[in-house]
Amino acid sequence: MQLIYSSPFAATWDQVDFALALTRYDLLSMQPHFPGYPYFILGGMLINTVIDNGAKALAVFNVLAMITSVIPIYLMARQYINRQQSLLVVAVIQTASYVGLIVTQPMSEGSAIAFLWWYIWSLFQAKNSDRFVLQLLPLLFFSIVLGIRLSYLPFGIGIILLWIYDWKRFESFGRLSRLVVFAIIFQLCWVIGLIMTEGSVSGFIKLALSFTSGHFNDWGGTQVTASESVFNRLLTLIGTNIVWNGVAAKSLLLLLVYSILFIFCCNKLLTQKLYTRSDYWLLIIGVTYFIWALFAQNIDKPRHITPLVGMVLFQLLIMILKRSFHIFLVVMLTVIVLSQVIVGYKLIYEQATEQPATYQLGNYLDAQNEFVVLYTWEETRVLKYNNVSFPHKRIFTYERFLQDKLYYKNATIYVTDHVLKGFESQGVNVSGFIEKVTSFSSSIMSDPSYGEITLYKWKD
Repeated sequence: MQLIYSSPFAATWDQVDFALALTRYDLLSMQPHFPGYPYFILGGMLINTVIDNGAKALAVFNVLAMITSVIPIYLMARQYINRQQSLLVVAVIQTASYVGLIVTQPMSEGSAIAFLWWYIWSLFQAKNSDRFVLQLLPLLFFSIVLGIRLSYLPFGIGIILLWIYDWKRFESFGRLSRLVVFAIIFQLCWVIGLIMTEGSVSGFIKLALSFTSGHFNDWGGTQVTASESVFNRLLTLIGTNIVWNGVAAKSLLLLLVYSILFIFCCNKLLTQKLYTRSDYWLLIIGVTYFIWALFAQNIDKPRHITPLVGMVLFQLLIMILKRSFHIFLVVMLTVIVLSQVIVGYKLIYEQATEQPATYQLGNYLDAQNEFVVLYTWEETRVLKYNNVSFPHKRIFTYERFLQDKLYYKNATIYVTDHVLKGFESQGVNVSGFIEKVTSFSSSIMSDPSYGEITLYKWKD
């Protein structure tokens, strides 16, 4: 299902960055944006030789990568529960509706989550063995994870835990030094490649600083501002992003069945010992990323919590199945799997077959029999990707807008609601200058930022 209905659209700024990178890899032109996502783009390039659609090629690579994660999830579950129970765990995690939707998008989260499972599995393999070669496995997989999505850096706490454990066992400075050297070498494999694309170390550093200076501030959506308390961000992250979006996929059906499962097992979870020592590692890894998502990620984009969804489900199911495995639990988990398949199919099918709102916007203005100019926010990246026939500009400030539109005296000026919201945040009231024309909508689950776009005509 995911392979057939992988999204063929590059509907957001980031998705366009990735799709363009398959034909010309250029960080300076944001193809893709920093830090380059080299392993993700490489996977997309390989699939692109068979599928002549950059966006769909990247999505298919995600799906294929996610299929392989069945193996580490199953092997990890087998360390705690039997074969039949482990298969149920795999089924629940692999059919998770929201994660499945994200996997079918041309975004790096899908393949990053897949290799994250391999990385976590390799951590426990290394922990349970004295063999030096197995200590290298998590270093290799973590390099692949970061080469796909650098924002998963906090998961590196797992390697720190492994090295602390290794030191307690061997107290060998030489052994630990070799592990550190190998960790650096594995990361340099993709970092050096990126430096070569920029021509020099200094050029690469300048590019990195220019990106991070904008990403970790208000416009990047990652900074905790005075207008939004940490408590509110916490509620949004847990209640909205993890539970309502991540686990339930905004489905009352899924919310209901998961609530019944949790209530049924709540007594067992609260009255018995919950974790083994190995479980604490997974808990620490998850909490570390949770803190990162709370303070250093855009809280308005639920996709940033997708790796936590699988980890939460894995922990919950293992704790439940270790202590209970009777017919009611089997029925409940089967109902969850079937419900997730139904909800997930609907979401994935809509995403793949319905034009994104950004595409609808471009098609609408292309069809106008007049000279039009559109002022947008991030929509302009998608419009350029689709080679629309009308001028469109990304605008941030009201003063710049007033100055720029003077160059188009004979044109009909249009603005999107995202631009108007920006003007309002600057204390400008434009209600007397605008006339609503129409609205475009697509899946909000797929694109919470630009799944709904309202177009306005500017009246002087």
